[in-house]
Amino acid sequence: MNVLSIGNSFSQNAHTHLPAMMKADGCDDFMLCNLYIPACSLETHWQNMKNEREVYDYQIYLPGETVMNTANEVALFEPLEDEEWDVVTLQQVSSLSGVEESWSPYIEELTAYVRMTAPKAKVFIHQTWAYDKSTLNEGFSKYSNSTDIMFDCINRAVEIAVINADVDGVIPSGLAFQFARQTKLKDMLTAPDGYHANILGCYLAGACFYETITGKSILDNSYRIEGVPDEYAKLLAVCAHTAVEKYNRK
Repeated sequence: MNVLSIGNSFSQNAHTHLPAMMKADGCDDFMLCNLYIPACSLETHWQNMKNEREVYDYQIYLPGETVMNTANEVALFEPLEDEEWDVVTLQQVSSLSGVEESWSPYIEELTAYVRMTAPKAKVFIHQTWAYDKSTLNEGFSKYSNSTDIMFDCINRAVEIAVINADVDGVIPSGLAFQFARQTKLKDMLTAPDGYHANILGCYLAGACFYETITGKSILDNSYRIEGVPDEYAKLLAVCAHTAVEKYNRK
């Protein structure tokens, strides 16, 4: 299976544990890649696509490997044309993920481009997570500095984008974070900046990717995060599983 994310640091976070999850599942032909620009919006991806700008770091986990390699100055069209993809994911920059008008027409244009250049691929929107209340990120003010308001806005914007772009589905990392915040994990999911994922948050988002792209339950996966109590790992797996199940029932 070949998976490509057209993203930023939030897709990088979500990819962190995914190769190890796939390896634990016995999947030795899994390649995972990320077209990376920090804080890259859909509009910027769209501009890069139109102008064939060689501005991406191309982050690659080769089959069977859990260490990331990087190629620099790559254009968006290059990996789309060079490889045969099974899954391509798209996401909005986190600060704008809940701003409905920031998604269109870029999500529609990018989805159409992916379908043209990678016709066999399923296209998913990666629903990013709301910021923790501790963050000093200026984008949080768009949502009254409220984690719950930010997630509600993200959820609504993604649901509209799914309809407008006619994608194949959603990877509900944002919903999984909300579920986890209702457990004893609470504010233990983000880095000190309050918006990027830490090791627990990266596992949670990776588990959402795993379940969505494979159709298998993360509850049955043997991968464990080194140094993390089993109790926490089980809670994260349940939150990811519940989020994917709930989203797929819509």
